[in-house]
Amino acid sequence: MDKKLIFLDLDGTIISHKTNSIPNSTVKAIKLLKKNGHTVIIATGRPPSLFYGIDKELEIDSYVAANGRIAVYEGKLVLDKPIDHEIVKSFEEYATLNNIDIAFEGINDYVLNSDNSGLSNQFSDVFHLHYPEVVKEFHLHNNVYQIIMFYTKDDFKTFETMFPSLNFSFANNYGIDVNAKGGLKDVGVKALVNHLNFDLKDTIAVGDGFNDISMIEYCNIGIAMGNAALKVQESADIVTDRVEEDGLYNVFLKLGLI
Repeated sequence: MDKKLIFLDLDGTIISHKTNSIPNSTVKAIKLLKKNGHTVIIATGRPPSLFYGIDKELEIDSYVAANGRIAVYEGKLVLDKPIDHEIVKSFEEYATLNNIDIAFEGINDYVLNSDNSGLSNQFSDVFHLHYPEVVKEFHLHNNVYQIIMFYTKDDFKTFETMFPSLNFSFANNYGIDVNAKGGLKDVGVKALVNHLNFDLKDTIAVGDGFNDISMIEYCNIGIAMGNAALKVQESADIVTDRVEEDGLYNVFLKLGLI
């Protein structure tokens, strides 16, 4: 059996939104995958500062973070692709002028630029994240890999006409992921596939969110969780069970990898 390169989303794939915990079957599946010689990599929208030790708990030291803008293999930085400083500055000025709260994600930071609406706390509650503090001018002195725009209207794609070098994608009902144009998680996935010289036919991606679609479509086998939105399921080759119904374990068992 050819060894596989397997990319696993965190929220809604490894971690249950309902319980904010990792099912025992998921821990077992990951251990068995690694025991059988497969390479398991976390692929998340979170920056490394929001892993909260999950990577260490699962004994995974390779990851794609910030929606594909950071890639690390066995502790070594493979991809480091922050948003252009001038673009970040321009977007921050627009957000401030229009009273829109935003947050910045650095490699080791997750901070607010302002907190006028309270939406950032509701955003954090969905993903069980800490409430970020306000750090003024963070973006002027640090690399920013992703911006979270706390915005509840469904017209967020109109911002792409004002900022054509940025991509705006739904994260949850309280916030929008803002990334540099040119792909999402697939950017980091491609960097690791090339770095490890893996054949694309031996790649697998599993996710549940809209930010997972690009890697699900890029990898040879794309898997959507049963709790994924319909659009995500339609992009996948396989739809497995929900997180709480042992979705990860069941699909890798069916694939004969564990």
